Amino acid sequence: MAAALDTRVPSRSDALLQVAAFVVVVAALHAAASVLVPIAMALLLAVVSAPPLTWLEKRRVPEPVAAALVLFANIAVLSAGASVVASSATEFGEAVPRYQARVDVVAAELTEWLRAHHFRVPTGAITQMISPGAVLSFGAGMIRDLAGLVSNIFIVLLILGFMLFEARTFSRKLRALAGERGGYVGLFPGIVGDVQNYLFIKTVVSIAVGLLAGLIVYVLGVDFALLWGLVAFLLNYIPNVGAIIAGAPPVFFALLSHGPGRALAVAAGFLVVHTVLGNILEPAWMGRRLGLSATVVFLSLLFWGWLWGPAGMFLSVPLTMVARILLEGSEKTRWIAVLLDSSAPGDPGDPPIGPLSVKAAQAGPQSVKAAPAAEEPKDDA
Repeated sequence: MAAALDTRVPSRSDALLQVAAFVVVVAALHAAASVLVPIAMALLLAVVSAPPLTWLEKRRVPEPVAAALVLFANIAVLSAGASVVASSATEFGEAVPRYQARVDVVAAELTEWLRAHHFRVPTGAITQMISPGAVLSFGAGMIRDLAGLVSNIFIVLLILGFMLFEARTFSRKLRALAGERGGYVGLFPGIVGDVQNYLFIKTVVSIAVGLLAGLIVYVLGVDFALLWGLVAFLLNYIPNVGAIIAGAPPVFFALLSHGPGRALAVAAGFLVVHTVLGNILEPAWMGRRLGLSATVVFLSLLFWGWLWGPAGMFLSVPLTMVARILLEGSEKTRWIAVLLDSSAPGDPGDPPIGPLSVKAAQAGPQSVKAAPAAEEPKDDA
């Protein structure tokens, strides 16, 4: 067991070298964001597309045909999302004058209420504070961010197409490179499996969140129900803060359109959906598969969001999972993987941390052979 877990902290010089290397790598990732972000998005879609591609090939669908079908499915889904964003952006612009009038009414009522309670409020101060340019900037900025991700769809799909058509060849190359020793290449199946499990659970939960959020907004009569459902679906991939960001715009629009009662109802509906699905169902379903502590998840969200913007926020958890598994593959960096892990070494029932445990998990229980019994000394008599 001790050989499988090496958590020795490096010396001061080694730690300084690792920090310097980390700074150089981060600077390179930040400088090459325009190139690396589409590649990372394409890799993520390729990982998601691998199970249906394998399913088609097992049913004797030729590899090129299966890859083309999966690629067309990705194109259809992304095109539908892009069309919803584009149409909602147009409706958003057309609705600004209507909400401008509503903002003026709310500001006047609030000013009169404050003055009645002996608060000195200059005329027009509240209108300037909550002008449509200010109050709608959050929702408009969200749509711009989504449109920014959509703008790279063509490049992402082009890269994805090459990956899908060469998926089988690439997997054979990996098996040939891994050989018997494995190394970092041998960790690739484990990385793909962990990311696929996470994305499958997260996608199912996000679909449920998006459908329920859109239904709540639609039933309560708030505008742009389809858009807020799509936003709730997408932002559910962003841990910790995604639910708050997704719920703020519909609550605000409900406040402007129907008053505080309807806004509280929307907020309560979003709170119930995210509490039940995001904080109870999803952790229970995912269990310990994520392998990252809550603090690490939040810090990774800040780090990747700063590094690559909205795309980095969507990719923060999968990228950190990949980094943790790769760090486990070296004795010099395994201590960092232990810090990133959600459990401490030695917890009851926890598997050993390190590449040996990864390989054992990939091989399954059938590969665990019992050690040969020691030979009993022969009795010469």
